[in-house]
Amino acid sequence: MNIRGLALACAGLVATGQLAHAQMTSSDARAEGEAIGEGVRDATNGSILADGSEANVPTYAGTDFPSLDYADDAVGLTTAGEAQRYQEDYRVVIDPYRKVVDPATIDLSAASAIESDPDAYLGPGASPGGSSGSCNPLPPGGGGSTTYLESCNQGSQPFDEARTCRALLTIQTQGSRYWEYTCDEGFDRDVNLGARQCAAIQGQLDAGGCQEINRVRIGQGCLQWYDNGRTRYCSEPGDPIYRLTYSCPAQTAVSGGIERNKISIVSESVDETQCEATIGGATCSLQSETCTAPNETRVIDGLPVTRPCWEWSRTYQCQGLLPANDCAALEARPECSLSHDECLSYDANGITCNVYDRWFQCTTPDTGAPPPPAYVCAGDLYCINGECTSVTREASTEFKDAMVAMNVMGELRDEFDPNQLKIFSGENLKCTKKVFGLSNCCSGKGVPLLTPWLCNSQDRDVDKKDDAGLCHYVGTYCSDKILGVCVTRKQSYCCYGSKLVRILNEQGKAQLGMRWGKAKEPDCEGFLIAQFQQLDLSRMDFREVYAEFVDAAKLPDEIEMSIQIQTKIEGYYKLNGGS
Repeated sequence: MNIRGLALACAGLVATGQLAHAQMTSSDARAEGEAIGEGVRDATNGSILADGSEANVPTYAGTDFPSLDYADDAVGLTTAGEAQRYQEDYRVVIDPYRKVVDPATIDLSAASAIESDPDAYLGPGASPGGSSGSCNPLPPGGGGSTTYLESCNQGSQPFDEARTCRALLTIQTQGSRYWEYTCDEGFDRDVNLGARQCAAIQGQLDAGGCQEINRVRIGQGCLQWYDNGRTRYCSEPGDPIYRLTYSCPAQTAVSGGIERNKISIVSESVDETQCEATIGGATCSLQSETCTAPNETRVIDGLPVTRPCWEWSRTYQCQGLLPANDCAALEARPECSLSHDECLSYDANGITCNVYDRWFQCTTPDTGAPPPPAYVCAGDLYCINGECTSVTREASTEFKDAMVAMNVMGELRDEFDPNQLKIFSGENLKCTKKVFGLSNCCSGKGVPLLTPWLCNSQDRDVDKKDDAGLCHYVGTYCSDKILGVCVTRKQSYCCYGSKLVRILNEQGKAQLGMRWGKAKEPDCEGFLIAQFQQLDLSRMDFREVYAEFVDAAKLPDEIEMSIQIQTKIEGYYKLNGGS
């Protein structure tokens, strides 16, 4: 029977057995079970009730095991054990009274022959691992690398923060402030004034950046005066005498300067330049304002000005968007490459994406060399979860298919839902990640949670089950927005009771064209019996779970080796006339 036939048989068992009783009450089920038991009893009554058959049943009709007396007699059991140790067949190597055998009297020639030429005993090319003869290899398992998806974000990041700035009072003035100097220019022999006075200070005025601003004629100079004691007049007129006025921007070394201040206040305002730069393009509201320079007198262009406050410290609460990108670490990892982008939220126009999930496909390193090949052989023991049975048939070349079918049978038994008449259903679990935040409860397969203390129980459950290969990733959706931009997202999974059931759902839904639903509301339901009967399991890839099946089916190495050595030794001695 191929694996599709086995699958149909499995579904048939559920359809004809469990489905028929999906609506039975517990009392109905018990009554039917008793009826089945009575039928089996009646069919075997002939052999069970035959004369003398009771002698075949221990402890029935007078037959008994003496050893049963020890069940409630621990002291008697110990005494009997001590007595048996002195019987030849039960003595142990620690018994000082056991017989001692002289090794010189033992014929070890056969053992020496085996030691010198193992092939003569095992046969050419034989191996204790069971890899020759009527054996078939088990599917490989363990080792190798695996891939998984890990995400980061790029786009806009909302902020809501307090910002502070300083606002300054500014005074606007008009007019000027200068120092005024005067001197006379001209010559009068009698008074010795004029050119000599202005010429004496001209160098100092020039050095101070002074400019002539006025010139007034104050008299006439005289070069020669006539004076006979009675009459005095100028007999030789000179140049006119002028009084020059100079304006200097600062006080000079010349004495006699007069300060002239013609400055006046024309306006005053608060300078918002620093606060405007602090606010930028954000939307802000003033929370508090404090005067940091109260009741001071300041000199503005030489004019003393007193005001109740010259500076204020302001605090705003601001909201807005900033560009953000936390993908640098993933982009730098050589084992990761960009897979695809998914938009988490759009601007109000519904067209422009304002934040992306960037998904990278990463590869975990090899876990080491693959384990040595294992085989199933005719005549070997076959073990499932520690329970072993002798295999008397020829080794099957479809062993892996048989393993899958057998495990499907077990899952059918455990997974059937009599209320919804479905098999292999899962549960929707979600984990949470802050966009551009430190809190990340969606670590990705094989990656430990970086902030487990920030994760709830479902987050941790998803991480554990996904690492165990029990979950199918459905998608990501935005669960919280600020200013129209996603700030929290959730990853949605369908998680199952085993890897095999997950694989059946992933590949079975693909065969039937069934969808997983949306990330926010995924469809984790399994299959109706009729749907499962349509599946072709032979087209599915179960390599991911072969390793687990093989581990369950393998014979423990020490048992396998001891059985083969014992068998070979017995065969060798029989071949050479031994007993």
